[in-house]
Amino acid sequence: MFHQIFYKQRPRNENALTMLRDKKLRRGTTVWTADGHDIGNSIRLHHRQNDVNPGLKLYASYLELFSILLGGATYIPTDFIRDYDPADNKLLLSVTLKDIAKETWDRTPAFIAHHQATTETLA
Repeated sequence: MFHQIFYKQRPRNENALTMLRDKKLRRGTTVWTADGHDIGNSIRLHHRQNDVNPGLKLYASYLELFSILLGGATYIPTDFIRDYDPADNKLLLSVTLKDIAKETWDRTPAFIAHHQATTETLA
């Protein structure tokens, strides 16, 4: 039941990583929340090598951004990226600023801190 409720409350975009690569996401892209907050600029992507389980909040890929608003490095699971507009160089999330704070995405995920990630640089 929790699994179904979680996905109803938070729209997921499992194809976001493909979309970001197809549209050639750039370093420094402005990242916006669903409620209209500019939270920072994209830096790089991190990919989990094992134990992927979105139901347990172990997402496959994260976008790292630098956010003054959130106090530094912030890691947004790519599942919560709604769209990227290369012409405006803006990336839109499907979550609000409150959601980001609640999920503690302003903390480095353990797999990244323990050097168990593959890192992908942005153009």
